[in-house]
Amino acid sequence: MKNQEKEAAGLKMLVEKALQCPVNPRHVAYCPTMDLLALATADEQTHVFRTNGQRVFSVSRKEPGGKIADIKWKPDGQSLAVAFQSSISIASAHTGKVMYEKDHSTSTESPICCLGWASNFTDTPDMQKSTVLKFEDGMTLDDFVASAKETRKSQDVPNLPMELALTDIAGTLPKLSTLPIGGTGSLPTASADSADSADVLIIGHEDGTIHLSLSEDFSIGTFALGDAVPSLQGSKPFLHSCHHLSTTHALLVSTTTGEAEQLQLLPIDLRLISNAGRYLSLLASKVTELHNVIRYFQQGQEHVLAEIRATQDLPGRFMRNIDERLQETSDCTWVQAAYHLVVTGHCYAEVKGWLVDELGERGHKRWDKAVTTGHEAIRRLTHECLLPALDRLSVLISRLRGLSRVQDSDFLLGLSTLELDKLVDSLNCLQLSSHRLLKCVVSEMDQFAAFSAWLRREIEKQAADPTSVTAQEIAEKDMIFDHASVLEYIQGPMTQSQMVVYSGNPTGEEPQWDLGAQGGALFGLYKNSSRSEQEGKSSQKQLPGLTVLIRHLKKQSNSLFDRISETQRRNVRFGTPINLGAGKSACIDMRMVAEVFRLHLVVEGGVSSSTGVQHARIAAPAGAVRDVKFVDAESLMLALVGQGGKSSLCTQLLLLISLCQVIPVYLELITGHEADPARLVGPQDDNEGTGEPSGVDFTDPIDIAAHTIHKFPAGEAWTPRRLEINGRKGRRTVPDKTVGMIEKLIVIYGYKLSLSGAGMVHAPLLRTTSRRMNVNQVLESTLSPDASTRNNAEQKLLQAAEVDFSGYVSTLAHALANEQAQPHIRSAAGIALKNSFSAREYARLRDLQLRWRDQVGADVKTSVKDLALGTLASKDSRAGQSAAQFVASIAAIEIPRNEWPELMPALVTNVGEGEDHLKQASLVTIGYICESEDTELRDSLVQHSNAILTAVVQGARKEEANLDVRYAAIVALSDSLEFVRTNFENEGERNYIMQVICEATQSGDARIESGAYGCLNRIMGLYYDKMRFYMEKALFGLTILGMRSQEEDVAKLAVEFWCTVCEEELAIEDDNALTQAEGGTELRQYFNFARVAAREVVPVLLDLLAQQDEDAADEDYNVSRAAYQCLQLFAQTVGGDIVQIVLGFVERNLRHTDWHWRDAAVSAFGAIMEGPDEKMLEPLIKQALPVLIQMMDDPAVQVKDSAAYTLGRICENVSEAIDPNTHLPPLVRSLFTGLSSNPKMAGSCCWALMNLADRFAGEPGANVNPLTQHFPDSVTHILRVTESPDGDSQLRMAAYEVLNAFVTNAANDSLPVVAKLSDIILQRLENTIPMQQQIVSVDDRNTLEEIQTSLTSALLAIIQRLEREIQPQADRIMHVLLQVLNSVGAKSSVPDTVFATVGALANALETDFAKYMDSFAPFLYKALGNQEEPALCAMAIGLVSDITRSLGEASQPYCDAFMNHLLQILSGTSNGNQLRPAILQSFGDMAQAIGPHFEKYLSVVAQVLNQSSTMSLTDGAFDMFDYFISLREGILDAWDGAILAMKQGKADLLRPYVDSIIKFLHLIAQDPNRSEALMRGAMGIIGDLADTFPGGEYGEAFRAEWVIQLVREVRASQEYSARTKETARWAREQIKRQGAGGQSSQMS
Repeated sequence: MKNQEKEAAGLKMLVEKALQCPVNPRHVAYCPTMDLLALATADEQTHVFRTNGQRVFSVSRKEPGGKIADIKWKPDGQSLAVAFQSSISIASAHTGKVMYEKDHSTSTESPICCLGWASNFTDTPDMQKSTVLKFEDGMTLDDFVASAKETRKSQDVPNLPMELALTDIAGTLPKLSTLPIGGTGSLPTASADSADSADVLIIGHEDGTIHLSLSEDFSIGTFALGDAVPSLQGSKPFLHSCHHLSTTHALLVSTTTGEAEQLQLLPIDLRLISNAGRYLSLLASKVTELHNVIRYFQQGQEHVLAEIRATQDLPGRFMRNIDERLQETSDCTWVQAAYHLVVTGHCYAEVKGWLVDELGERGHKRWDKAVTTGHEAIRRLTHECLLPALDRLSVLISRLRGLSRVQDSDFLLGLSTLELDKLVDSLNCLQLSSHRLLKCVVSEMDQFAAFSAWLRREIEKQAADPTSVTAQEIAEKDMIFDHASVLEYIQGPMTQSQMVVYSGNPTGEEPQWDLGAQGGALFGLYKNSSRSEQEGKSSQKQLPGLTVLIRHLKKQSNSLFDRISETQRRNVRFGTPINLGAGKSACIDMRMVAEVFRLHLVVEGGVSSSTGVQHARIAAPAGAVRDVKFVDAESLMLALVGQGGKSSLCTQLLLLISLCQVIPVYLELITGHEADPARLVGPQDDNEGTGEPSGVDFTDPIDIAAHTIHKFPAGEAWTPRRLEINGRKGRRTVPDKTVGMIEKLIVIYGYKLSLSGAGMVHAPLLRTTSRRMNVNQVLESTLSPDASTRNNAEQKLLQAAEVDFSGYVSTLAHALANEQAQPHIRSAAGIALKNSFSAREYARLRDLQLRWRDQVGADVKTSVKDLALGTLASKDSRAGQSAAQFVASIAAIEIPRNEWPELMPALVTNVGEGEDHLKQASLVTIGYICESEDTELRDSLVQHSNAILTAVVQGARKEEANLDVRYAAIVALSDSLEFVRTNFENEGERNYIMQVICEATQSGDARIESGAYGCLNRIMGLYYDKMRFYMEKALFGLTILGMRSQEEDVAKLAVEFWCTVCEEELAIEDDNALTQAEGGTELRQYFNFARVAAREVVPVLLDLLAQQDEDAADEDYNVSRAAYQCLQLFAQTVGGDIVQIVLGFVERNLRHTDWHWRDAAVSAFGAIMEGPDEKMLEPLIKQALPVLIQMMDDPAVQVKDSAAYTLGRICENVSEAIDPNTHLPPLVRSLFTGLSSNPKMAGSCCWALMNLADRFAGEPGANVNPLTQHFPDSVTHILRVTESPDGDSQLRMAAYEVLNAFVTNAANDSLPVVAKLSDIILQRLENTIPMQQQIVSVDDRNTLEEIQTSLTSALLAIIQRLEREIQPQADRIMHVLLQVLNSVGAKSSVPDTVFATVGALANALETDFAKYMDSFAPFLYKALGNQEEPALCAMAIGLVSDITRSLGEASQPYCDAFMNHLLQILSGTSNGNQLRPAILQSFGDMAQAIGPHFEKYLSVVAQVLNQSSTMSLTDGAFDMFDYFISLREGILDAWDGAILAMKQGKADLLRPYVDSIIKFLHLIAQDPNRSEALMRGAMGIIGDLADTFPGGEYGEAFRAEWVIQLVREVRASQEYSARTKETARWAREQIKRQGAGGQSSQMS
């Protein structure tokens, strides 16, 4: 009975998590203030988990091949340090982002081996004197400090100078503004709380050096232990410990003397903490902040320089252009000509032509935008970034200067008042220079505004007819211009802006001022020189700009930092090491206690040392001690594995004074009664003269039972490897037996991470806090503009939902329904509730819905739903909107299960009887419910169609006076139309619905009208067969009227109605044609709506084409583009009937003076290129081609763009009309001219040229094609366009796409040109490698990645065209591709294209690619393991297939790694299913490549295939159809590869899997969801399997009726290609040979 009670007292398992990669048990750390566990895995990644098993964030290694040396939490738990071999990264515990990185390879080449991170009180005696609270284990530093402060406030007289010195003035200043790119908006500041403690970070290296830092990045210096303590030569530190109340730190080091290894304890006294006291943390934080603000200012100044260059770049190009013309004709410059024009009004002919034809309105807009935007950015940067940063620097330096004057700081702190005065002097110069820059930019903004207005007026004036009214009106405006400002701008800033002088040294020469020699007089000299310059006096020396000054300030501050560090280094003392005996054990722990009862000290060099090594011995039970940890100062915990393999977890209270009578320096563990315990023990120094260590024997079974708190189950397959104990206050639990206080315990079992707590019925350790969460405060924080605050609040909400979802939902529902709460708080509650039920992935959505069903009780559900429905009546519209989304989320779960039957009646009642805001919210709710894509919900809504229609039609009637309500009803009606098919079948109900909608189109409210036309669109798509009556009576006229509406949204939706008509009629024609081809007779009704209405609708569409917006972006969808799309559909629907209508419009407007109508005419002609018979179009095109080519020179870029697109349409659809001899040469020239003339039309010209290349490529393998004679010039032109240094990125990318098309379609005669092209592309790609070091902004990085992607794509096209002939360039290609992979950053898109290029090269070289595998494989493995980027991972999987196919059996050495990575991806939760089809196909390719060697992987692959074959389409949404088919295709590919591999002498290995293969084929035969590739794969499997086992043992299975029928269906299908049918025929032949013993040939 007692044994049973003892078992019950064991620790309770809270959560168990299986990890993808084995845990490294040496690197586990528990956060001291939060329930976060950091651990390192075997792949050298650091992951942080919550106690519920959820991964919070990860820290990846930054150095290739680098291993993790140690991980440590900051004492306050806010940061995590991860030490790699040569660097250290510190990540925020709240955001997971790396805040600080430092490379330690510069100070020592030796790898890092350990970390120590601790906090020390800066004034320990004062702290102990001013508080009555004893510092106990489990108490955090914050607890103790808070207690000391409260006691100090109540007992002591405040130390006014000290309190003033510690007052944080900088903390009251506003945060610095975020820089545009790469800047910092929130910089660390000192706080009063941090003054009581100092954080010490110690980094140990294997060569015996340690690096000491304060405040993470305030470096004290590096110390060599062998130099400080000669006896420690060749030592290696590996463990650190200290206590908050002591400035002495303990470092455990291992030294090697000969072959013997000794363990030594080294005391290190950090006198800098006690000497500087509470000023130390203040000094460290302020110096660090000073460094950060200087770096911030420098970044801001670099942005200012970039903006200045931007303001000069485009205008400079414009001016250089006109200067060249003027120099040729008038021998003057643009400045002189402009000045002449302003003063005299006379315009040179060259200037006039330039203003009207080249600059024009568009060029002026670009000029104005470039300069205005740049000026505003410079003003903002100077006013909001640079000047506030200088103010912050002034406060910081003033703070440090104050410390230097009131303390003996030169000795204690290293501060020099003289050096700080020099810093102040340099800072004053910077402030003066920044103010000059601000004054200058404001002045130039005003001057440029006047100049820009004058320039716009001159463009209009020169373009206008001098006799016109317009010219007279322009002349009248001359008097209103500020000509003085215009002249000032032309003479000065237009070509020589003073901002360049103020911001930096424009010449790049060394400054004439020797700043270092000026001393403290720098500001006076600078101010006097500046005043003289402003007064117009000449100066022999140019004033230094911001660039020089900030460089000088940084040099001065670095000198100050070095002086401080050197001073603090002198206050680090090393004591005499204590020899602990034999080398370090696998299990070791160290703890420094606060109280010492017995002292035997020797003071040497001011450092106290012990005279001997006092130690105690614990005799543990026989077995292996896996780990040992101090629970507190008086107890120890052991993880012991007995001799029988059974694990027990013991706590033994062995270090109590009553037991040992001594606090030992060294404690040894021996297991069992070993014959020679001295072998395990260090030197037996004197303990009270006994000559023997104190000891306690716990080998007796009674003692074992008394102290065992947990026994692992007898069948446990894992062995404990590591203990980690959390000493947080409030995180201890009391077990059923009184054996002391046990903190949370972490046990690492290889792949498995387990978290255990003491034996409790519930799991209280999962609670993150004992205080109730302040919901309103957290919700308000989720809306904070500060990312850290926002993320922290969101994490709190997620954690609360994980811990208690029922309470979480209930709390938020009350917050949402609270009418007294502020509106934004209620909105935040609604957003949080919606997010609790929303997910993009279908599987994740189902998990969230199950949480509502399974974790929330019926009473809570009822309460929450009542609160949500009640909130719909709120007068706060935002709360009602949020409640509508929440109600819809619950409805998606409960309506399909009939668990909320009262919902729809309640909503109908609200619409009929409620106030306006309740009506609107209820209708919005219905809309949200109906727009859901959940299949189950949509199916179940059919039975609620009457209730839905009753509500929405009632709200949509014209009798509804509130337009908001009516609009909400129209939107809900549109969303519900799919579910009311039964009602639409009823003529009376259908007539009423159509009447309400038609009336809504004439409501006068644009929102309601556009919504009504949207309803008509959906109705036409859903109920075409019911629309004949309504088209004849109303819809025809209504839609014509709607298309002519002045409201763009209304007109667009009216146009889209006819788009829907055309699309529906095209679909009906296709369906009817297919039915007739299959011999069917049930044809869909076809009313020819489009053909009947064409003569009325098409003219309206043509007029709408002329409503272009010249400033519209390519992605903007306006009325003109909607009309163009509709015209295309009409042409496809009515065919030749549209030609004459369109041609009349084209002839009338092709020469129109207004470019809008010319553009409309060209676009209309291009829109009808698909649909009418080609023979009808061909003569028209031959006649129009010269005109269209001529229009590529139209003055309006929009017309040129449309002409290029129309030419592309002709090339795509009616290329036979283009004569290669007559039309092709001018066509190619015009398109290439257009490609390089304007980026706006680059896309159209590119598309036209690619269509041209495709259509005139000729037969595959042809020696000559029509493009051959144009190929060299085309390539030359493209290379010229792409190499332009100031080229537009859009133009450059388009040009490279054209190059790829021309290379792909090159004839054999052009291959020498392609080969030469490879040299140019490779050279350009090589030139991009050094550019990685020149990146200063995100724009720079994006531009470089675009260039590298385009060049790599071109290289891919070249390799695919040259195939085997690329071999001479292969070495160079692989070298540059590996360089690119090694240089690009994370999240780059370049590796995707590089991998595709490598795959093409492998396919071209085949087995010759093997020599590159050793160099390339690490990059491929990294991509396979990068599941955070699914696209790159998928590309890598495809590359595995390419490489194995190319190398064949030579790929075998890499297949183990390939297989491990692929299986790891499949086991992942994020992308495993998404990438599964591609992985299965890779299995098949690998099997065929290595043949019989695939035997070692067969069982694992078969298990994966059998598991995958059980997935069915009914398990997911319908949108999973494509994935489901591709999955089955992958399974068949994998089985086919395995069969062909094992067929070569190892066919018997397949026998265990034949039944499952046949079963899968039967499943495919029964499923109507098929594709041609799937059927071809099934036929291949049947044939190969029959061919592999020709003896007839599976003949009965192959002769099954379903097999015969499946093969017959595939052979007879008219949909499948000849290849698929031939595969089916071959499979039939193999089936016939079953049992006949005939020979068969393998089908490849």
